[in-house]
Amino acid sequence: MIRNVTVLFLGVGLIGATALTPAAAAEVNFKGKRLDALIGSSPGGGTDGTTRLVGRYLEKYLPGKPNIVYRNMPAGHGVQAMNYFSKVAKKDGSTWTGGSSSYVDSNNLRKSVVEYNPTEFEFIGGVARGGSVVTMRKEKFPNVTDKSKPPTVIGAVDGSRSWGQMMLWGKDVLGWNIKFVIGYPGAPALTLAARRGEIDAFGTSSISMHRNLAKTGEFEGYVQLGEAAEGKIVPRISFPKVPVMPDLMKGKLKGDALQAFNFWVKTNQIDKWYALPPGTSKDIVETYRTAYGKVVKDPEFLKFARLQFSEDFSPQTAQDVIELVGATAYPDAKIFTYLHDMAVRHGLPGEPLSDEAMAKLAKERGGLKTVNASLDKVENDGRILHYKADGKAFKSKVSGSRTKVNVGGKEAKRGALKAGMACEITYMGEGAEVTEVKCK
Repeated sequence: MIRNVTVLFLGVGLIGATALTPAAAAEVNFKGKRLDALIGSSPGGGTDGTTRLVGRYLEKYLPGKPNIVYRNMPAGHGVQAMNYFSKVAKKDGSTWTGGSSSYVDSNNLRKSVVEYNPTEFEFIGGVARGGSVVTMRKEKFPNVTDKSKPPTVIGAVDGSRSWGQMMLWGKDVLGWNIKFVIGYPGAPALTLAARRGEIDAFGTSSISMHRNLAKTGEFEGYVQLGEAAEGKIVPRISFPKVPVMPDLMKGKLKGDALQAFNFWVKTNQIDKWYALPPGTSKDIVETYRTAYGKVVKDPEFLKFARLQFSEDFSPQTAQDVIELVGATAYPDAKIFTYLHDMAVRHGLPGEPLSDEAMAKLAKERGGLKTVNASLDKVENDGRILHYKADGKAFKSKVSGSRTKVNVGGKEAKRGALKAGMACEITYMGEGAEVTEVKCK
């Protein structure tokens, strides 16, 4: 099923609506050129994967069929890459970037280390892979709306993720009988916690995680963010019967609350996007946008995208992304205040927690574990570690930006990790990402 993606509350333009004439566009040609695609995250993630897929087909449709080389710059959760992209990257079409919603998130943009303004980027388009869905233990469904029953336990990172805020709106406005337990580092750890019975529900956009839990017969989707289509928010193709949060909230809000909720809905429509540096000439920008318009209509591209990511995968136009980022990057201060106060009112942090705060929280609730082990095998330049501890075999992921690596008493990159090293490994729960590795 292919949807004509539009944007809720916004006027939507079409790729190429302001495109140059064919004669003018033909003046831009990248024949024999090498283009750099800058990615602000580690290889293997959603931003990396979608950018490489888009790039493969941009090579086909950009004039001159250039060669594209991918540069991953994951430091600072994408900030370093975006600062470089905005301040240093050439504006001649030789560099473009693939970005994530977190790079344009209003909370992150308030940090002092951010030197870029995403509203100045020359966006060429974007994609949406389907919003998050909260999966819940089916026997706990009645508890959500019945306060005579024990509260349904919601596991979360820190409550700042879009799906966590969705449950927060439910608790605040709809009176949902839920309790947050925070400190889980991500979806793999939350999945494990759900299987063990530590929590009753959590949210993720990953269809594979939903399917794996559904196979147990114990879990089912409870509520979802949905996706933009035909001027409104509708259920994901994969979850047609799971209620969409904006529908549940209709008629329940007014004034500042309504304004804050509409802002929150818009932020959820931003997923992955692609752009040229600020100040790139109009002819180059339009050449890229025209090529991107051909990419997202290519049947082969759509086939691979839906197989690799989600059958909900849908393209967004440059104008979609421009309007979404413009509406959400720098909101009115009262929206921040409203969302902050709502979180604090229900016992959640008012702002996203730092990695250090997350580690401290996990340790306080017994979730942070440290083991001594010899590395049996190291895969993918340090990204995957195999080791044995307490008589069990482990396979753990190592982040290029979040995991602290120390080898021989000195700070090191994960690529320095080698099989046979004796290490002290710290992680937040079995199956979770490693937070620190100290090796001799």
